[in-house]
Amino acid sequence: YARDGSRPDVMTVDNSVADDLKKAADDYRKKDVFDFRAFNATKVELTRNGQTVVFERVKGQGETPDKWRRVSPNAGDPDTRKVEALLAGLADMRATSFADAKTKTGLDAPALTVAASFDEGKKQERVTFGKVGNDVFAARTDEPNPAKIEAEKFDEAVKALDELSK
Repeated sequence: YARDGSRPDVMTVDNSVADDLKKAADDYRKKDVFDFRAFNATKVELTRNGQTVVFERVKGQGETPDKWRRVSPNAGDPDTRKVEALLAGLADMRATSFADAKTKTGLDAPALTVAASFDEGKKQERVTFGKVGNDVFAARTDEPNPAKIEAEKFDEAVKALDELSK
């Protein structure tokens, strides 16, 4: 049963509404760390240890597929499959929980910052990662508190970035 505080009437509500009211606020929060996907990313800047690596998608002509180009720090043509694997790994990151204001997140000294452009450059997002011990946190600019993510996924992304930075 439910009642509107402005009226004396009592109404019956579906059980699903009552179940939804029992959920914690974190159950309604966005769990995806990134909005972009490997197929719609057009430019990605990854900053780690003071070095920024920039990749841009180069449109293919005719039957030629798109490819990725490393723009900086040293221009080159990395293996497109490896760049797409890195981007897919980043895009697959999801929050396992959310930190409160007192939690040490390591974001004051970021372990990695990712700035991505996607949807033909119409959308941008920036996510900063912090690491404390074995815990990894990701902070989006549009979310109030950092998300805790799987450390293994973060470590895989860093390893892939290191390989592509050579």
